[in-house]
Parts: sequence; structure tokens; C-alpha cells
Amino acid sequence: MTPPAAGKERTAEPQSHRLPARSAPGSAPAAATKGGAAPDAALADIPRSQVWTAHGRMPATTIGKLYFTTPKGGSECTATVVNTPNKSVIWTAGHCVSDGNKHWYTNFQFVPDYHDNQRPLGAWSWKSVTTPKGWHEKRNFDYDLAVITLWPQNGRKVADVTGSQGYKFNGGYAWQAHEFGYPYRTHPARGGINGQQLRYCTGKTWRTGNLQAIHCDQGGGASGGPWLDDLQTSRGWGYMVGNVSHHLTESSDEERSPHFGDAAVKAYDNEKNR
Repeated sequence: MTPPAAGKERTAEPQSHRLPARSAPGSAPAAATKGGAAPDAALADIPRSQVWTAHGRMPATTIGKLYFTTPKGGSECTATVVNTPNKSVIWTAGHCVSDGNKHWYTNFQFVPDYHDNQRPLGAWSWKSVTTPKGWHEKRNFDYDLAVITLWPQNGRKVADVTGSQGYKFNGGYAWQAHEFGYPYRTHPARGGINGQQLRYCTGKTWRTGNLQAIHCDQGGGASGGPWLDDLQTSRGWGYMVGNVSHHLTESSDEERSPHFGDAAVKAYDNEKNR
């Protein structure tokens, strides 16, 4: 669907005091989805990303490619449908919507359950986007998160088609997480990675400064991908507790995420009812 007007960009400034913890479960799509058996949910540490093959069902239907335009041309990240009252919101990284120097990107389009050049659920165009001022104006990776509201596609809201993931805000830093993304390169580099497959890692997260970290090799293209705590493949959803931001170094598999604190709450609240 072509949006009737240009999208709107907003920044969110977190309150100076810490907001209370908040969480919500994921949700199933309005119609049942089909697909093959999901990979085993047992969380042995998997820092070397593997292909997620269970398409046509959650969680794959809730995760997709995010296409957008920068001053240098087209680019892509990963985004996730998150549970909101308007059933129209996706979550990604701040550096997927803004350069961190007060310049917005544009033309956001979300393609859920993308794989191997296939778009089985179609594509949704953006309506509005929010990222914290700490990212948009200062390029501070503590705030490298963003929330995008989508227009309906042929009268269908995205979460009604894909289902959604839950979230936990102002929680801890130590999780047992699945991390998902569409990388076209890895850290350290290895062959056979082309951005055409949804990939995943699993492992324990930990605190490093104000950020969270996990061992996962997914690089460019996976930015914005979800970190899901308590993902149960039988129901298809977990609790989003982080998003792919950056790696410690080009040769390190130590991947970082902002902590989902007050800034995450404010960004979510800016978009949840639009």
C-alpha cells in the first residue's frame, strides 16, 4: 500500500528518573500459520550463526528485512513486530533510521518472513518513526534503538498477519537469548553469508558498561534484529530484551545491544497508538 502522506519522524527523550519495569507477552496472528518444525529450543550456546529454516510460522513471521534509503542509496537492516495496541509497530536499531547526526533516513519498508528472495507475506510501508535523541543527535550507542509504525497493507495490520513478539523494559542484563538477523557478513568474517537467510545465535547475555552483550557473529544486515528471552518455539514468541547494535571489533563475535530502559519505554510509547 502506498502511504497517503510522507512518514513522520520523532525523537524521544527519556525521563530523568527510572521508570518501572514493564513487560507484555507476544501475540499470535489472526489466522493460523503453517510451516515446518522449528529448530530445537534447547539453548546450547551457538555463537556461530545458523540458518533458521522454519518459515511460515512464528517467530520467523514476526521478523523481517527492513529496507530504507540513505543519502548514499538503498540499505537494509532487520526488524521485528512487537506487541502494541495498534498492532502496527516494528522494532529495529537507531542506526537503521538515522545517521546519528540529526539526519533521518527514509522510505522504510518491512518484509516479514523474507527468505531466499521470497516475500511470502508481502511488504508494509512506514507511517512514522521514533528514535531517542541520544542516538539521533549524539550517535550514542546506549540509545541505538528505533520504533516504526506501519500503514496497513490491503486493510491488514502487520501483527494480525505475522503475530508479534513480547517485550521486557527496565529489566536486567542477564538473559538466555535467541538472537535473529539477516546478515550479509559476519564478525569474524566467513563465507556463504549473503543476507538471503534468517539466521540465529543463542547464548547468555551479560552487562558491559551501559550495554548488553552476547557472543554472536552476525554483522551487517542483522542490525536491529531481536534478542528474545524465553523464546518457546511451541508458541512462537518470546520477550524482546535487546536489538543488534554493533560488535566490539571487526574480528570479535562480541555483539552489543542497548539496554531497554527508559529510552526504550519512551520510544515504544510514542508509537504504540499511532
